[in-house]
Amino acid sequence: MISVQHVILSIQEHRKWLILVDASISLRSVLVQLVVQSSPVLHLIVVKKGPYWGLFLCLLLFGGTLFCCGVSNVGAAPALASGGEFLTSTACDITFDPASAVAAPSGFERVAVVQVFDGDTVLLKDGRKIRIVGVNTPELGHHNRPVEPLAQQAKQRLVQILSNNKAAASLKGKGTSAYLKTGGDLKDHYGRTLGHLFSAQGVNVSQRLLEDGLGFHVSIPPNLWAADCYYSAQQVAMAGGKGVWNNAYFDANSASQRDLLGGYQRLQGKIEKLFISQKTIWIDLQGQVTLKLGRSDSDYHQGAVLKRILDAHEKKKLVMLPTIEVQGWLMDRKRWGAKMMGKIKRGERNRWQLNVRHHYQWRFLLPIK
Repeated sequence: MISVQHVILSIQEHRKWLILVDASISLRSVLVQLVVQSSPVLHLIVVKKGPYWGLFLCLLLFGGTLFCCGVSNVGAAPALASGGEFLTSTACDITFDPASAVAAPSGFERVAVVQVFDGDTVLLKDGRKIRIVGVNTPELGHHNRPVEPLAQQAKQRLVQILSNNKAAASLKGKGTSAYLKTGGDLKDHYGRTLGHLFSAQGVNVSQRLLEDGLGFHVSIPPNLWAADCYYSAQQVAMAGGKGVWNNAYFDANSASQRDLLGGYQRLQGKIEKLFISQKTIWIDLQGQVTLKLGRSDSDYHQGAVLKRILDAHEKKKLVMLPTIEVQGWLMDRKRWGAKMMGKIKRGERNRWQLNVRHHYQWRFLLPIK
């Protein structure tokens, strides 16, 4: 084992300082302990089978840019694309002095939750219906859809987090104290208030649900506070095969299968063609699915996946790309009127559309070289 003490790293992009308190490195695993300014110590474990991995990551830590996530909202360490596994995630909770006379930490609102509808929706005492940002949990049978596996467990886990009681079956009393953080778009298209929800103890609800595999990470601009942290939490569940990542119901569907349904989906497919217009990048997958990347979200699309796609398009080698996996809401264009229906029948448009709003939504299934 190699131990390295008190190394200071600078993150240029976020203008934050990290203090590497300790790094214990072997050929099979790496344990890193970091402090982000005055925030609590952050722990990150990465495991990779194969020789010299520990040495490689040591060089990566000292030679490259390192991201982390914490109360200061710096952002989380990105997932390692193939092989590396996050076994613990960083915290995106809030910290405060419960004895303080201040009603809530700066930027947060003290609220009372009176009802939990499902794993990602609650009702406040003041009448607001809150759609929790950063996570999409299995459905409890809304909109004529069947109850999905793990839906009841996600709802129950939300109750437990808010109650600070693992045995809690429901919220009690006139309302359970919690904290709410809003920002970006204030409401969704159903009129629900969009916000990050925390227990009275400052525990981040989205992060815990994602770590337990009781939902999928959702990044929709401009509501991206703690998005990096939530992504890392999802990686924890994926690596551990928890919840939705170990249930056949939630396995990715093929973009070419005939019985696709609308709603939140994981899709896999080969890229068939790409078209770039003034406002949009359109990517057709083999089958009946088109990915839409709007120019208004272009800052959030940037990443290794899009770069590889555009490079392949320029070299006319799209067919050489590996299978891509995408997460998001699948929309049925047949519901968009007679004109679109005609284009679908004539083969001019694919039936299904999935909007890619952020680079966390997609990945190649083979390592990006």
